[in-house]
Amino acid sequence: MLLARPVPARPGGFEYGVNGAEAVGRAGAFTARGANPSTLYYNPAGMGRIEPGTHLLLDANLVLRTLEFRRAGEMDFVGPNNYRVDGLRYPRVRDEGGVFPAPFFALVTDLGLDTDFQFGFGAFGPAAVGRASFPSQVWVVNHDDQRIPIPAPQRYDLLFMDVLFVWPTLAASWRILDDLVVGAAFQSGFVHIVFQNSTVAFGNGDDVVADIRANLDVWDPFVPAGMLGVWYRPCRFLELAVSARISDGIGADGEVVTISNPYGVRGQEPISSAEWSDYDTENGEHPPAARLSFPWPLLVLRTGVRFLWPRDTAAVAGGDLDAQVAWRLAALPPHEREWFDVELDVTYEMNSVVDSFRTKIDGVVPLGYGAPNVAVRPDREHPENAGVLELPHHWQDTVAVRLGGDVNLLEGAVSLHWGGSFETSTVPEDYTRLDYAQWMTFGVAGGVTVRLPWYGIDVTAAYLHYFSPDREITDGKVRMLSALPREEQQIPVINDGKFKMALDIFSVGLAARF
Repeated sequence: MLLARPVPARPGGFEYGVNGAEAVGRAGAFTARGANPSTLYYNPAGMGRIEPGTHLLLDANLVLRTLEFRRAGEMDFVGPNNYRVDGLRYPRVRDEGGVFPAPFFALVTDLGLDTDFQFGFGAFGPAAVGRASFPSQVWVVNHDDQRIPIPAPQRYDLLFMDVLFVWPTLAASWRILDDLVVGAAFQSGFVHIVFQNSTVAFGNGDDVVADIRANLDVWDPFVPAGMLGVWYRPCRFLELAVSARISDGIGADGEVVTISNPYGVRGQEPISSAEWSDYDTENGEHPPAARLSFPWPLLVLRTGVRFLWPRDTAAVAGGDLDAQVAWRLAALPPHEREWFDVELDVTYEMNSVVDSFRTKIDGVVPLGYGAPNVAVRPDREHPENAGVLELPHHWQDTVAVRLGGDVNLLEGAVSLHWGGSFETSTVPEDYTRLDYAQWMTFGVAGGVTVRLPWYGIDVTAAYLHYFSPDREITDGKVRMLSALPREEQQIPVINDGKFKMALDIFSVGLAARF
């Protein structure tokens, strides 16, 4: 039903694309590998490669992002020049969100039935960075040699973001033939987004007195998605796989608290919409509410080609294996039946349809500035046009190439993982910004799995580092948001400057077989 829906293509670009400890150690080359419950993220057909029984997996990615920005140009806060910093360079800011934990739970079982079916259940999120925290004020030395706090230069882009996105997942696989498996999964995701940045009510520059800080807190309890996958083994040394994931977009509703003049300049106290009491309730006025809508990938297409060197080579077995013996060996887990493997994955995400993130504000935003009842009110004649804020992004299609594999030692008791990756940029240079800093990356990875003799327990630790080239933006097109309509050329550009980004992902996991 999801495949047949006549909806426009949705984008990707939110994810770094690697989930599960073993897959992290292989830089994400896992579409054909399967044989582990984390295959629920990559390809549900991979469950058909898991040996009979019940398999439990608890993994966690610990992600540390380095993200820095130094805005180009010189500071000029227009009206409130008491800062005495006009003409000085903007200071550098960095993400202070710290380590972001991303747990992964999955269970795969045959329910004790002697059939060709496997069933899976999981709860995990996208492989993404869900938290960012930038300062609202930065300390500088002004013209009077005083060290003072000033409004942060990136406040019109991002101050704070905390996203909780969980995909409860149900999946099943069917082994049609000994060498052919199909799988399907359904996901009913829910998302909670807290997002904070600043807009301006009026003015043509960094007129701090005109700042409005917006604190968005919205929920979308149902984000349907589905996945189809195929795994095929044309010969003993080669496996092929493909999976396609489709998803609906995000339409999250909730509240927004605005704070006008948050820095309290010109002797005016900040005014919060949560505390303001001058709403004309008789005519339907109320504190602001918000709806945030943006696409999520409608299609993420993964393909995998995996070469393996089995322990039962012709030199050892003395020729071609009997069909029944070959099947029994193929049903063993990879670490028991292989010396090593090498997998090449190519992932494609449709991103180019993303033009903007849309926030619709419903209600009254108080301004104050010495006149208690001054506020931004909806256009009652054309309410559909009131309170709409567009954050332009204009993303590009993305292709990722991932190469990785395992080397099995000590009769499979220890497996070493390795991998490398390359991914093209999602974000065009002139629309580079801090909320989704996804541009070209190079990744290197490694890891180890140790198998203990009790209950089939596996312990995995892996590390993946993404390099990204710095970006120096000189002709940016990201402009500050304005509560009152103005001509675009009057609105300052806020993304000119230098961006730096890197990701460090440490993943740990515990698996058990019953």
